[in-house]
Amino acid sequence: MVSREKKIEALYNLTLMVIQNPFLTYLSGYLTGQVDRVNFVEDISGADIAIEINLRRLTLWPREPLKASVKGVSMPNSLALVQAIMEQDLPICISLDFDNVREAYWYQEVLLPNVSYVRGVEEAAKEESSLLRQEMDRILDIYRECQALYNSTSGKRQEEMTYYIKLAEQELKTLSDRLEEVNNRMRQLTDV
Repeated sequence: MVSREKKIEALYNLTLMVIQNPFLTYLSGYLTGQVDRVNFVEDISGADIAIEINLRRLTLWPREPLKASVKGVSMPNSLALVQAIMEQDLPICISLDFDNVREAYWYQEVLLPNVSYVRGVEEAAKEESSLLRQEMDRILDIYRECQALYNSTSGKRQEEMTYYIKLAEQELKTLSDRLEEVNNRMRQLTDV
């Protein structure tokens, strides 16, 4: 789980970025008071309380600085949002978008991939890991079958099996990399 201190640091940095906007400053202050409920999530689809804050300055198409919903109901501003949040006892999922978001270590440290991680980091990572392993097993079965066909045929059919064997190897490499990424993310989130 992401530590309270790291969340407070992220909320502090958010406050520094929105200091010129009184409504977002108000929201940031409220969220700091609710730090134990706050979760920074890359993909907030499916969240009961979803807050998207866009602070990009270098963009072609301007976007609303705040887009939020509580249980699917869109909130018109931060005042209405805080009022609605106060009536709920649910996790608050926040997605930030700002210039150089990928380089901001303080944000990347607290960022969860999706809402399922809010409900349980270990369970979500284990489920994702399990799905990747199942897919790897399926690809290994295909690889073995292609290898057996390669050994029992010749000519054009053998060339075709070579192609499919290489495809399977590439897919296994991709899945292995994704599995390693999930495992690293889980280690990072559980080492508090």
